[in-house]
Amino acid sequence: MKLVELQAPNFADGRGLYHERLAVGVPRGLTEAAQQSARSEGVSLAEFVRRAVAVRISVFQNAATLEGEA
Repeated sequence: MKLVELQAPNFADGRGLYHERLAVGVPRGLTEAAQQSARSEGVSLAEFVRRAVAVRISVFQNAATLEGEA
């Protein structure tokens, strides 16, 4: 599975590595479960969520590519 490739960060613009924000509502318990999973991977919750979203997006991009080849 190919992960989504993010643009290289622009450190010169003063906004840092991740300057866009995404806020979501989640069911009770999901935050704690994600925090536990992030700890087990040795990453921050934010990094865990970024990776999870990137993997999910790549699934749809791969499916769209395969449908286009059919």
